[in-house]
Amino acid sequence: FDCDGVLYRGNDSLPSASLAIQSLLNSGKQVYFVTNNAASTRMELKQKLERVLQLPMDLLKEEMMIGSAHVASRYLRSRLLKESKNARRVHVIGTSGLCEELTSAGFDISGGPDPNDTITPCGMTRDELASYPFPEGEIDAMVIGLDNDFNYRKLCIATVLLQRNPQAILVATNRDSYDLVGYDARHLPGNGALVSAVEAASGRTAINVGKPSSVLANWIMEEYDLNAGETMMVGDRLDTDVKFGNSGGMKSALVLTGCTTLKEIEELIPKVENNDEGE
Repeated sequence: FDCDGVLYRGNDSLPSASLAIQSLLNSGKQVYFVTNNAASTRMELKQKLERVLQLPMDLLKEEMMIGSAHVASRYLRSRLLKESKNARRVHVIGTSGLCEELTSAGFDISGGPDPNDTITPCGMTRDELASYPFPEGEIDAMVIGLDNDFNYRKLCIATVLLQRNPQAILVATNRDSYDLVGYDARHLPGNGALVSAVEAASGRTAINVGKPSSVLANWIMEEYDLNAGETMMVGDRLDTDVKFGNSGGMKSALVLTGCTTLKEIEELIPKVENNDEGE
């Protein structure tokens, strides 16, 4: 299951979501929660599901939580720590939750959220960048997760770090273009906007470990010993959830309680029928 827009919206449970999860688990089904939200640790996601869906405290397990922050940490462990125990320095654009997941995986972190007790400028001039001492040092990887305080200064630092460390792995927790907020469904820029900015400035291409990437699909199947043909992805977005399920060899179910609307589906059907006729 995807979470936001499928099981809850914000802090409000969606109709029958709690009953559906309890019924599946009580019938012996394996249930996992796959989210592109990298702001929370697995434990924080588990606690939110228990609170919002009002689930029994012993029903969910931490290993059932598949957040993109956790997947990013596991991906980097497979790429870096197996090759060298010294390759552990990661620069982060993102929240404390993302930093915690990476720290728990054995990495040393630079970047992340600004300290609460300091005032950090959001801009950076040409002269400031030229004289910036780069206390971050050498890095082995950079992870980009949604950062509500992303700014030009962070972009400048990230760009030069990638320039100075061409071997560093660039990872995106997801490439979501936007989310919907407000009664009139306003577009809130997603992590994809941040990733694109860093890619454009650095000339690098990030490895996406969130939905709909094959990196995530392959990792889930291997980590949890699942058969893709016997697995269903339930989500509210065509461009991430349904695409993730279909490209990963799974079945997909789309709910209309989140981003995708009935109007979009109705507009899509004629295009699919025309393509079928053309074939």
